Amino acid sequence: MQTVDDVRGVPYTVDYAQDLEAFAQVMDAYLASKADTMDKLDSLVAQNVMPMATCFRGYLLKMGCSPALNNAIQKCLDQLQTAELNDRERAHVAALNTWFRHQNDEALKHLEVLLEHYPRDMLALRVAHHLHFYMGDAKAMTASVERRLPAWSEDDPYFGYVLGMQSFGLEESAEYREASLVGRRACELNPDDIWAGHAMAHVFQMDSRWLDGLNWMDTMLPQWTDTNNFLRHLHWHKALYHIRRMELDVALAVYDDVLEPGLQDDFYLDTCNAASLLWRLNMQGLETPDRWQKIHDLSVHHIEDGELVFCSLHYLMAPAVLNDQQAIKQGLANFESWRQQSTHQGQVANKVGVTLANAIVDLASGRSELGASALAKVRGDVKLIGGSWAQRQLFKDLQAHHQ
Repeated sequence: MQTVDDVRGVPYTVDYAQDLEAFAQVMDAYLASKADTMDKLDSLVAQNVMPMATCFRGYLLKMGCSPALNNAIQKCLDQLQTAELNDRERAHVAALNTWFRHQNDEALKHLEVLLEHYPRDMLALRVAHHLHFYMGDAKAMTASVERRLPAWSEDDPYFGYVLGMQSFGLEESAEYREASLVGRRACELNPDDIWAGHAMAHVFQMDSRWLDGLNWMDTMLPQWTDTNNFLRHLHWHKALYHIRRMELDVALAVYDDVLEPGLQDDFYLDTCNAASLLWRLNMQGLETPDRWQKIHDLSVHHIEDGELVFCSLHYLMAPAVLNDQQAIKQGLANFESWRQQSTHQGQVANKVGVTLANAIVDLASGRSELGASALAKVRGDVKLIGGSWAQRQLFKDLQAHHQ
């Protein structure tokens, strides 16, 4: 094998220089959230021409946030143990390995150090962005991107994607005007950038500009074609706008037409979208017991997952609403066990996760005062579970609704 630099000066260990083009095609698909990303990557991995393809696969599997994928991730790590690697690639493998072992903060350290040397390593920048997001540190998420911006040129095809990440970090840092300016520029440079479009969706949400948000979605959604499950999250944002406009029937139609069909893929974000939207609709007076059952049937299979506190809280919602005592008991016991672990998410479970889990059960069971009081106690720490302000708003709304 040989070391060859790509067009951004990032070194890869490859069999042949042309292998970089195939890797670039996978990266293009990944950045645009294309549905065939994993298929393209699997094809490249099968050729066994470059270790970073295997590492990339491990990253994407880990982003699936399911213990069912652990064996496949371990296989990637096993293959990488004997692979010929350069220093940059070894740093990537270290990041994947520590992330796999639930040391999210350590994985992030590996990536941030790597980016100091290779600020145009788009895979490292994107994975770091993901980890910052689920660690709830918006300022660090923004700084991670902005420290590397000077190394990027506006004529680079990926520059728009970098701006899209910057825009989202700014929005999560409550810099809405700047986030809007950067986000619009990102979408102009690259209309395929659904993450930049997503940043704009958040700006409209946080600015209470519901109609502007709906108009934005109507303009942008037709441009996001052949995309993966993330597209349904954009429809979730549309439903939130409709709820704020008290167009509850329209929001419910979004659920029935877009969100519920997506549950069959058993992907964590689809379940989070569905559960949080139904509970919001319930708070507005709509009863949806049959719809909760479908979420429940998926959630019970994940009630003891130990990937992200954010996800496990959402998996607990349907069993709590439907009063499935066995699943509730399993879910709460999982959080109690989780809080004893010396992992990043174990710390999150200990500081805020257990309290939020019990509050969900109390509120769903009619113990409103107890649940609302628990939410009030940890209100300032809810951001530790990661996700966005818009997603975590549910907990504030639940507290206000039940006080």
